[in-house]
Amino acid sequence: MSAGGVRRALGLVAFGLLILSCAWLAAPKHATAAMQATPVRTTAPPRPEKPISAFYRETWTTRQGLPHNQINAIAQTPDGYLWLGTWEGLVRYNGLEFHQFDRGNTPALRDNGVRSVRAAANGAVVVGTSRGGVAVKQGDRWRSWTSADGLAQDEILDAVLDRHGRLWAATESMGLSMLERGRALQFNVANGRLPSDVVFSLLEDRDGSMWVATAAGLVHVVGGRAIRVGALAGLPQAPVFRLLQTRAGVLLVGTERGVYRRDASSGRFVQLSPRLPEDGVPSLAEDNAGHLWIGTVNNGLFRLAGSGVEHFTSRRELPNNRVASLLADREGSIWVGTNAGLMRLSDAPFTTWNSDQGLSDDYVRALAAAPDGGIWIGTGRGLNLWRNNAIVAGYTKADGLPGDSILSLLQARDGSLLVGTYTDGVLRLRDGQVVARYDSADGMPGSNQIRALAEGKDGTVWIGTTRGLVRLRDGQFRGFGVAQGLPREFIIALHVAGDGTLWVGTSNGVARVVDDEVLPLEANLVRGAQDVFDFHEDADGTMWLATDRGLLRYRQGRIRGLSLEHGLPVDTLFAILDDGLGYLWLASNRGVLRIARDEAEAVLGGRRAQLTVDHFGEADGLVSSQCNGGSGPAAMRDGRGNLWIATARGAAAVDPGALQSYRHALPHVVVEQVLADGKPVHLDEVLRLPAGTRKLEFRFAAVSFQMPRFLRYRYQLEGFDPGWVERGNLRSAQYTNLDPGNYRFHVNVSAPGLDQGWSSEVTGVAIEIAPQPWQRRGFIVAAILLGLACVYAVYLWRVGSLRRRAARLEETVAERTHDLRLHAERLRESDLEKSVLLDKLGQQSEAFARMALEDALTGVGNRRSLDAELQLAFARALRTRRPLCFALFDIDHFKQINDRYSHAAGDQALVAVAHALRDALDGAGMLARWGGEEFAVLFERIPLERAREICEAMRQRVEAIDCSAYAPERRLSVSAGIAERAGAVRIEDLVARADALLYEAKRAGRNRIAG
Repeated sequence: MSAGGVRRALGLVAFGLLILSCAWLAAPKHATAAMQATPVRTTAPPRPEKPISAFYRETWTTRQGLPHNQINAIAQTPDGYLWLGTWEGLVRYNGLEFHQFDRGNTPALRDNGVRSVRAAANGAVVVGTSRGGVAVKQGDRWRSWTSADGLAQDEILDAVLDRHGRLWAATESMGLSMLERGRALQFNVANGRLPSDVVFSLLEDRDGSMWVATAAGLVHVVGGRAIRVGALAGLPQAPVFRLLQTRAGVLLVGTERGVYRRDASSGRFVQLSPRLPEDGVPSLAEDNAGHLWIGTVNNGLFRLAGSGVEHFTSRRELPNNRVASLLADREGSIWVGTNAGLMRLSDAPFTTWNSDQGLSDDYVRALAAAPDGGIWIGTGRGLNLWRNNAIVAGYTKADGLPGDSILSLLQARDGSLLVGTYTDGVLRLRDGQVVARYDSADGMPGSNQIRALAEGKDGTVWIGTTRGLVRLRDGQFRGFGVAQGLPREFIIALHVAGDGTLWVGTSNGVARVVDDEVLPLEANLVRGAQDVFDFHEDADGTMWLATDRGLLRYRQGRIRGLSLEHGLPVDTLFAILDDGLGYLWLASNRGVLRIARDEAEAVLGGRRAQLTVDHFGEADGLVSSQCNGGSGPAAMRDGRGNLWIATARGAAAVDPGALQSYRHALPHVVVEQVLADGKPVHLDEVLRLPAGTRKLEFRFAAVSFQMPRFLRYRYQLEGFDPGWVERGNLRSAQYTNLDPGNYRFHVNVSAPGLDQGWSSEVTGVAIEIAPQPWQRRGFIVAAILLGLACVYAVYLWRVGSLRRRAARLEETVAERTHDLRLHAERLRESDLEKSVLLDKLGQQSEAFARMALEDALTGVGNRRSLDAELQLAFARALRTRRPLCFALFDIDHFKQINDRYSHAAGDQALVAVAHALRDALDGAGMLARWGGEEFAVLFERIPLERAREICEAMRQRVEAIDCSAYAPERRLSVSAGIAERAGAVRIEDLVARADALLYEAKRAGRNRIAG
């Protein structure tokens, strides 16, 4: 190519890459990448279409752990992992944490600038880099290809491993390379196979052919022959950036001037939609419902669905309007890679209606059913009407309301709407017009701040104000206050029961009004409840109360309550709804709770100890987990069975009957890493470990992005653990002092919060630990035989000696007498030696017994000894109700000591810490090494406060350790979590509490005690 040709080619590269806006500011070249969205199967049935703005949105940047904010490419491998290409390396995401691969930890990855990431059918990850060629990860093994292996150049824009195992590499300025069994085939301008040497992306067709997107148009490679697809086929004369083949087999082409669709019958291309802009399209994806997602250079994200084209930009929380990559994952989430971070969009159970959909304000205080299936929504800035999936009307001060702040709503029996306001009393509206107003100026007692409204069967209106209860009947007011028997005049909730009784919730308890007589109910006698926020009445007259101390049930004159000790994660509850499907839904400041009604009855009846609580939050579609209360109704059930909740960021709605459609199959557990004595081991079918291996650590994860917080794990090391070990949401297992032999590690997952038990699919890893020479069977047999031979030789020698001595004794009586006396003395000495030997054998037996219960390195108890004592102590504590505390200590930054100074230094540190903890404990509890750098302490008959003081003394003793001899410039410290048994009925609950508090101490800055 001539110098002018080179300059023209490089000019096209710069132009195309500028359009893609993937400039690498730290390098002299421009770069671009976007991952082909791979269609995946969803386990959930299709759901009604929602607007993008109603999707749950989650964003990650460098603040959340990404190495770089620009996401050039996104892929998902069959094991569920998400792979991200950034300018600072390849990133793997398992739903909870990011793991970075770069030149520093992965030699095969020869450049940190990752432009493309592909997931091959065999599970391999194919990585195209900015100037390091192509790297492929298969399992935990890597291989790389560069220009030395036949690539036209090392500057890669895209790379694909096709179904035949051939590697296709799109380069920045030297065309396309195809490598097969060491042979390289080049496609470029010079050999006439390509119209441009700038190749942006590749797509393997279902028929095995390859589509090639270049700076000068589209090329179709069939059987090694390149066919150009030009303007005559309907494509614009513009660079082609991205390609996608839908499930239906339709080819989509993202160009510099929009998206085009290939007609299968004619082979011609037509514009995908006239409503899409003529903008560069660097990314395309198809979701599980068949909707198309289009990422543009300047105009953000578009979705082409049955309802038309929907637009989503940075004005609605998209990190940036330059969308370089898109992926629809197997759970139905849409991943959006931009120049300013990564976003996940997911269709969650809750849909939130707020200002994005036209609500006058996000802060919703009250909800009420409107005629014709509508919903009245009262906010801090006006009244709104929702109907047919849209906000159809709004009323504010500008529309004639005296004020904007709405506190309560009531759809009256006469068809009018009663509106309680913050400062303007009660308004009666008809057809959006104020037809009447009731306030203090009209003689209404109480105050003009109206927090609750209710209507009796006879049309009597009850008005709850902040200074008393008001009855409006036949145009006349009557006030009720403390003088009439109300526990307090600040009224929060009202409910007219089926028998006509008015239930009044105040800020200091509850009362009933029967025939104008106020009858206080001592609700505060149950768990100290005072604020009563809502009522729900069953068909049999049972009344449920949402209070600031949990959920109360009033039945036949008796009140019982459910609170934190019964499993509720929060006990300030604002609203109660019955979904008609056997569940009660509770609104709180920390999300929405769902409990089974039969479980609630069982706990209240003493037949069950704990509730199973489904906890819904922002990950489930609530834009804000802060539900509102103190006015209302703050929640309601509409005529279609949907539940509506007032929140600080809008009105949230959920269809309880459709929850099952959001339930995904439990993911497969992947063993991410195995460490033997702190060093990674290659993950083969059988892990063969050398003799002397003392410590094993397994790290695992079930990859899910929709429900990672619901997953719980259990594991078992076959050959060591007698049964399954349940560890909650912890994703690692450690074993120490394993004997040589064959083991198998099993792990699986459950999601009890989603009613999904343990998965039938169990992940297993086989392990073989080789024995030391003296532990081999042949050596032991030989040693036994040698010992027997020595004993026999001693026996023969002894017999001969006795015979010779007897012969000499026969010579003379004097010699016989002397020899007999000498022989008697020798026998006594022999008996003494045997006694000494028996004592030594007894001591050795005791030593072996101690070794079974002691940690060989530190000399303190091991986990087996503590587990046995914990079982007994826990049973005693349950029986006697005496205090029992359990603490977990973890050495802070211990891995840095091993990495920086050596494992020998780490062992010295472990011994020093163990001795310091033991000395500070001074017999007050039982100390054991829990595993790795963790120690556990069992305190029996010691209250929590005293146990915490002892733990603090232990922490201070560790802090005073002088480790300069083996870890100069380091200071040893520990973090600990201590938990009390109170309320725990299983040992695992006590250990889990201590473990959670330990991690709380870690998060709070380490070197501290939490609990």
